[in-house]
Amino acid sequence: MRTLGAGLLLSAISLLACSERTDDSGNAGAANAGAGDAGAANAGAANAGAANAGAANTGTANAAGAGDAGAGDAGAGHPRQPGALKDFLGDPDYPDDFWQTASLKESNIDPAALGEALQKIAKDQLEIHSFLVARHGRLVFEQYGWKMGLNEDDTDKTQHQVVPTEGHLLHSTTKSITSSLVGIAIDQGLIASVEDPVVPYFPEYQPLPQPSADKDAMTLEDLLTMRGGLAWQEGVNEEEVFDAPDPALVMLSRPLVGTPVGTVWNYSSAGSDIIAALLRKVTAKTPLEYANEKLFSALGIPDVSWLASSNGTNHGGWGLSLQPRQMARFGELYRNRGLWKGEQVVPAGWTDVATTAHCETPWNGQYGYHFWVPKPLPGFFATRGAYGQNIYVNRALELVIVFTADLPINNADVTLENLIRDHVVPGVN
Repeated sequence: MRTLGAGLLLSAISLLACSERTDDSGNAGAANAGAGDAGAANAGAANAGAANAGAANTGTANAAGAGDAGAGDAGAGHPRQPGALKDFLGDPDYPDDFWQTASLKESNIDPAALGEALQKIAKDQLEIHSFLVARHGRLVFEQYGWKMGLNEDDTDKTQHQVVPTEGHLLHSTTKSITSSLVGIAIDQGLIASVEDPVVPYFPEYQPLPQPSADKDAMTLEDLLTMRGGLAWQEGVNEEEVFDAPDPALVMLSRPLVGTPVGTVWNYSSAGSDIIAALLRKVTAKTPLEYANEKLFSALGIPDVSWLASSNGTNHGGWGLSLQPRQMARFGELYRNRGLWKGEQVVPAGWTDVATTAHCETPWNGQYGYHFWVPKPLPGFFATRGAYGQNIYVNRALELVIVFTADLPINNADVTLENLIRDHVVPGVN
């Protein structure tokens, strides 16, 4: 089932007047506020059935390998419940060919602060599947929780201990990957700029139903900032677009309701499908093929699963699955302005323009080029995916934080960002 439980609620507040579109040097925000991720099933969730890896812990599990988060192992308790996190940092059964580890103390992070975060998660029984912190380029905190298997958008209904090698459907964090591909394509000269009008890229769609000069003027930047103006209500009747043979054609055939184009913010995972189709046009590759060639191979991320429409184009706004450590690699890439092991994988300028706010939203954050700037967290930019599949980056603090979760969709982002604000940041020295 692809509908999102909070679709009707979120769609009711997803329209907001926005500033005029910015020029190419403007900066962007942080991905999906967890609304329309078009909940497709958890494709490629490798090792999802791995039950109870290692000793069972309760929610106040020991942190950072040596237990230096201060919470300690609470014993037999009730480990098979939401909020029961288990430490996997440096676990030899789950090696990683990139991430080196360090203790919290070595990284100038107060272990007591992370211990308090674990206690909060356990007390509130938050179904957090993974909680990772990297600082100065090393993994310093890595906890995994108990999956209840109750999410309607996830085909894996087995209850089990989540482990580091388990893929997780990212929902709208996918959008930030799509954004990165746009930046790479512009750098390659395949797209002139974000100011390019979108409709001329699809001459085979002409004549479009309900044509208008405003629709013809809609730019790639308008879609990246959720200001394309096309009729769409996130979470409502999404199958009309996503189950169609060509979602981009269906979406571009819709009437324009947010006018002038580029001024009204309306969250639209379907608009991201237009971007995905445009990428396929200019690269002659599916978004997954292009991402494998230009992004994932450089980051050492193999065998990626990304759901696609029946015409083979991967959905631009949802459907990608990654492991939490792989999500942290993507965050580390953006922390370093697109540089990875000496290679400029994503243009540095794009990592800046895509992660600084272009537009106000009603969703507790500002929006950029398929990234978010969360209001509760000054200095951070983020990706956001439904139910809590989020990546947070703070360059000044040299910090990357990753969550995967199954939290209530209408407050997942607030819950995670409060955890960071109240328990992680105060411990960072």
